[in-house]
Amino acid sequence: MDPGMLSVEDWQARLLALRLMWLCLILAFTAAGSLVIAHAVIPSAVDSGTLSKKFNKFRLPLYLTGIFAFVLDVAVFLYALSLAQGIISDIYPSFWQ
Repeated sequence: MDPGMLSVEDWQARLLALRLMWLCLILAFTAAGSLVIAHAVIPSAVDSGTLSKKFNKFRLPLYLTGIFAFVLDVAVFLYALSLAQGIISDIYPSFWQ
């Protein structure tokens, strides 16, 4: 196999895949943080008396944010994986056999 020069489109596809992977990381931290706060921190702090019961109203928006970030993270990851599959098959042609 003779390596060739990458075209502008090749570089753009690799850059897009890399940016999407960074977006996946940010979305994963967003989903995990909001779900942990909504499901563990707020109920525990309200039960122990550290926070007042009015903080329970923040749980629903945090759950919705966490679920939305998780679903978006999975969708972006699958799209980035489809881009990366083309990149990997260009570099290693027998990898997917």
